[in-house]
Amino acid sequence: MPLFALEAVVLDTETTGLDPRAARVVEVGAVAIRNGAVDDREVFESFVSGGQPIPGGATAIHGIKDSDLVGSPSFASALADLVAFIGDRPVIGHSVGFDLAVMRRECTLAGIAFPSWPILDTRLLAQIAAPSLAEYSLDGLAAWLRTPVQNRHRALSDATATAHIFLGLVPHLRDQGIRTVGEAEAAC
Repeated sequence: MPLFALEAVVLDTETTGLDPRAARVVEVGAVAIRNGAVDDREVFESFVSGGQPIPGGATAIHGIKDSDLVGSPSFASALADLVAFIGDRPVIGHSVGFDLAVMRRECTLAGIAFPSWPILDTRLLAQIAAPSLAEYSLDGLAAWLRTPVQNRHRALSDATATAHIFLGLVPHLRDQGIRTVGEAEAAC
């Protein structure tokens, strides 16, 4: 499958912290890429009842409070809906290894199997596409590719920014000889 024609889902999570061995998911956001464009009509967004209080430091970053999670689905329920949303499409994320590690731990705590998807990481792909950039943060890549970022550190907003970054990387990846999903996945 050529990258320019890829149908995929771009995923992001917000969590209670930065240690994947202890953090819990509090929000999941995802947006579809279809026909070389972000399909912002096909989105997934859910708060997740995290099972522990959100530390003040985490709330200071993403703005999500314990009161926002009242009545939210459990991780297992939110994951079932997310898996249905993703289907058999590849998943793209920025530094997605963190998101997947936290989700894998959540699956372990919930006693459910962790889903398996082909994974592409925009941070790793950017390092190949533009090896001389000073930094590869979401904000740094958005600035380099002139991609707007709104409502930073919210799952759906960050997923949408990542989707635009991925699409901006495709021509740069082609210049580096990475043209297909398989080549991009191997590069990650």
